[in-house]
Amino acid sequence: MTVEQPLLTTAPPAWKVLNEGSGAEPVVLAVDFAVSGRPESTFSDLGRLLARGIPLWETRQPEPEQARAFDGEDFASYWVRGVRDTGRPVCAVLGYCVGGLYAARVAQLLAAEQDEAPAVVLFDPEPPHRAGMVADFRAAVARLSSVLSPEESALAGQAADEAAQQSAGIAALGAALTGLFTDIAGAAFARAGLPAGLADELSGAYEAFVAYIAAAAAFDPAVSWAGATALATPAADPHARYARRLIPVDAAHDDILRSPLTADVLTGLLGRSRPQG
Repeated sequence: MTVEQPLLTTAPPAWKVLNEGSGAEPVVLAVDFAVSGRPESTFSDLGRLLARGIPLWETRQPEPEQARAFDGEDFASYWVRGVRDTGRPVCAVLGYCVGGLYAARVAQLLAAEQDEAPAVVLFDPEPPHRAGMVADFRAAVARLSSVLSPEESALAGQAADEAAQQSAGIAALGAALTGLFTDIAGAAFARAGLPAGLADELSGAYEAFVAYIAAAAAFDPAVSWAGATALATPAADPHARYARRLIPVDAAHDDILRSPLTADVLTGLLGRSRPQG
């Protein structure tokens, strides 16, 4: 006699539980590179606005050593394997910003393994681009302000601009920016007499983020988002128009995942009702 294995109700290591849900019902997945303290809203914010009965899992990033060698397909497969091991069906895959490209690919891979394809819902989606990567670099350098002079920060920004102009593509730019940040952080921490391990930790975190961003360039938004629904703020990237359905959200870009308007729209898309409280 064959005994069916029970469905796992906890997330595997590749996923973080944001909402437990109320049993073994289909899961909603969310793709993002979430870090504590970022000014932009997160899926943790959105999860608090959704009904408790909706299970919501968010991506965890692979170890830096893995991420360094990953391409876009590797990232998507890493997250899909984690879900597959639980046996839980997935009803929707959400994606924020560049995560929208991974979300569409994750949903496509899961659709081949379950009866009904997951819905794809995007939030201000955009592909990786040079200006965004340079802006992220400048933000990372700004967090070193306690060990860098304003002049050094300005020179770092200029070096990033030059790298953006000279790099052949997104992957090459990512490698150049990672090298710049590693050198700047290492020199600054050494001069300040701070442990080299702290500089290595910061550089590793930045490298992992850049790897996640750059690898998403493997996916074409015009193809990937053809069946998706995108929730877009007034500041949304023009590429959001590639979504099959575009729903305007009257919120700032940084607030899209903590806006009750967003939660209401998503709840409707998921076919659920938010409890009044």
